[in-house]
Amino acid sequence: MQDNAQTFWLENLQLADSYNQWIFSQIQPHIDKEVLEVGCGNGNFTVLLAQNCLKVVALDLNEEYVKMTQTRLDGKAGVEILQADATEMRWQKSFDSIVMLDVLEHIKDDVTMLRQLGDCLKTGGKLIIKVPALNCLYSPMDEAIGHYRRYQKKTLKKALQKAYFSNPSIWYFNAAGIPGWWLNGKVLKKTTPSSEQVGLFNKVVPFLRIIEALVKPPIGLSLFAVATKL
Repeated sequence: MQDNAQTFWLENLQLADSYNQWIFSQIQPHIDKEVLEVGCGNGNFTVLLAQNCLKVVALDLNEEYVKMTQTRLDGKAGVEILQADATEMRWQKSFDSIVMLDVLEHIKDDVTMLRQLGDCLKTGGKLIIKVPALNCLYSPMDEAIGHYRRYQKKTLKKALQKAYFSNPSIWYFNAAGIPGWWLNGKVLKKTTPSSEQVGLFNKVVPFLRIIEALVKPPIGLSLFAVATKL
């Protein structure tokens, strides 16, 4: 079930160009020349990173997703795609930025993972993460995709501080996505929404993007965090 649910999200979000661009707009100001992407999936954000960075190393545990990403980035200079378990990697080099979008919640020991990532950041480098937010929204949709948890601001900050990142910047994102997740997961007990719902949401993203640019939401379906290695 987990592979099916994850494939559903990757395939449908590949078509959600407005939503992907909205997410990327949140991380773009914080990425630098050499980037490590942890959990690249089928390359939805690897493509965007490759367009904005000098060098991208992207990895994923799933062999099929790695092959998809390699196909999408075939021939692109400065891009390396690896099949690897991020929890077991020990890097001999360091990066300017590390990007991990909707991955940390899949890792049982999140603090140890964050510490390992900190070890391969250059001084002044930035760890950029996105995670699902709000414990009260945990539902069969989270279980189906292999989430150990959802985060609150305070729990994400605590995990980062335990990993020796002090004073991270954390903000909520996509408040409008909450009702749909609550209805599908908590009320209807679905493991995924319909593809039509994802497509419809993508169409209204430009309006949501304007609203959240004007008024930062006090809650959201997701949390972003940017932490600097001192």
